Amino acid sequence: MILDRVFTPGLAQVAYLVADTTAREAAVLDPRRDVVAYLDWAEAHGVRIVAVLETHVHADFVSGARELAAATGAPIYASRLGQQAFPHEPLDGGDEIRVGSLVLRVLSTPGHTPEHLAYLLIDPEQGEDPVALFSGDALFVGEVGRPDLLGETETLRLAEQLYHTVTDRLATLDGSVVVYPGHTAGSACGKKIGDAPATTIAREIDANYAFQARTKEDFIEMVLAGMPKPPTYYPVLKRINEAGPALLAALREDGALSASEVAARQDGGALVIDARTPDAFGKGHVPGAIFAGLGPNFTMWMGWLAPFDRDLVLVLDDDAHYAEALRELRRIGLDRVAGYLEGAMAAWRAAGFDTVKLSQISVRDLARRLDGPADDLVVLDVRRDDEWEEGHIADARHRFAGKIVQGAGAPVDDASRVAVICGSGYRSTVAASVLQSRGQQSLTNVIGGMAAWDEARLPTTR
Repeated sequence: MILDRVFTPGLAQVAYLVADTTAREAAVLDPRRDVVAYLDWAEAHGVRIVAVLETHVHADFVSGARELAAATGAPIYASRLGQQAFPHEPLDGGDEIRVGSLVLRVLSTPGHTPEHLAYLLIDPEQGEDPVALFSGDALFVGEVGRPDLLGETETLRLAEQLYHTVTDRLATLDGSVVVYPGHTAGSACGKKIGDAPATTIAREIDANYAFQARTKEDFIEMVLAGMPKPPTYYPVLKRINEAGPALLAALREDGALSASEVAARQDGGALVIDARTPDAFGKGHVPGAIFAGLGPNFTMWMGWLAPFDRDLVLVLDDDAHYAEALRELRRIGLDRVAGYLEGAMAAWRAAGFDTVKLSQISVRDLARRLDGPADDLVVLDVRRDDEWEEGHIADARHRFAGKIVQGAGAPVDDASRVAVICGSGYRSTVAASVLQSRGQQSLTNVIGGMAAWDEARLPTTR
């Protein structure tokens, strides 16, 4: 038997591959939309993918189940309760899927979603009992899946289901069963998911707070306490995955655009996304462009922006980065990509178009300004609520960047000079770019954010 994982940064998502090398058959669990990694893995190991399994209808990424089924001819297995519109084999708790001599036994684990399934792996060479659990979004390292993604009216019912999943199903498994979760730290599908790639039932029973609740009411209170707001694109991806996403081969393939073409697309309603670094954005960008720098935070913040109803045009550090950016966008269903500015900002300037700057300030210069003679400089902290509560600059205003991106105003006067700060300088550039595109003047980005502020041993308050 071979058991392997494919990790997707940005989404902090994990797909699993399990194979019987004697029978040369393999299954893939929870694949992402771009499936080349799984096909290459199967070819390298000399196995044939014979089953594609889904734990639930995903909200944080576009499923690759249809894509992988189209490439391999393998059937898709998914919960009967998911009512997905594309062809699949419906599953109920207790059903079994065979992959050579291996058995994947379905365990009903509702709570994160009503249809959620986990899969117990049985390897006859190791005995009759399950040796591993592919837990999807039901159980993570140190955390459980959040039950609030279907709206307030469903949250309590899902939280009750999650309680019974944890106490009646997961806690009764043998403690030696190895747990392979669907996400690691960085995913918004749980409050504080651990970094480790795997855990065990015994370890979670001992250390995971969700297993410590004495009553159902205590469990629900603990699970829902401090729950962060989910990204706005989750309901959209739910609908996409229920209907069945379009195959990548059916999507249009646009590419290089001249500066004039970018300007025309923007005038026609396209949204310009500047995917360079915060520093490069600050030195000069297309007027009206929104910052979302390519890298580990790109997918999540493009999800917060969620411009599913608009064409997108990208500005990149290097034209060669377009394939990466396009792949990241398609992983969350942002398929209306009209292309990229060929030659980056140098081409924009060479064509004679105006640019807009976002000024930058170091934390030491900011501290001197705040300690100096009174002026109208206001600090706007755009970190999450929990980060703000752990410590912030005295007299700073607070509004989470996700709320600003979604349309909320900043708690500052339009005439004020505003220094925007986050943890590192990334989210503050996102928020500042959005405010700038709305006409807010006199914005400054704080270089390095609160990490640099703390490193400089500058004072904070609670």
